[in-house]
Amino acid sequence: MTGSQPYLETLERSAGRTDATIQWARFLGETFGTTGALNCLRYYEDLGWISSLVREQMTSYLRGLSLGEIHNKRYDEPTTLEYPLESLSGTLFSAHAQSLEYIATISGDDLEEHVMIARMAERRVDRRIDEEAETADDPNEMVSIIRDGPPT
Repeated sequence: MTGSQPYLETLERSAGRTDATIQWARFLGETFGTTGALNCLRYYEDLGWISSLVREQMTSYLRGLSLGEIHNKRYDEPTTLEYPLESLSGTLFSAHAQSLEYIATISGDDLEEHVMIARMAERRVDRRIDEEAETADDPNEMVSIIRDGPPT
């Protein structure tokens, strides 16, 4: 995810990506039903995950699903995710995290790399805060600044 918007601009027709696209359409249909899946696609477009073209293309895929492939489970049933998104398993966000995995696969991106970079940045920030707390004259100074605001 390079920061350019949208993340997935088109559904290219290569063997691996077409398979992932069909799996994603089935996942959306089974998880959210037709109306819910269409709402999710609009939401993903608003988030910048997909373009309007991808939303339109996915709408065509959803229309091609059979009744057996539509809404077999509830969206709030726990979804079990694999690394790197396993920490979201069982949450209300897990279904959307699964969609993001499909989007990353279709775009040919490595979601694991982005999660690893984010975790490294988080550790760096935590370490910096810990170091600042250790070097502070008053260990409670940081807490009082956050609670009471900076000295005037």
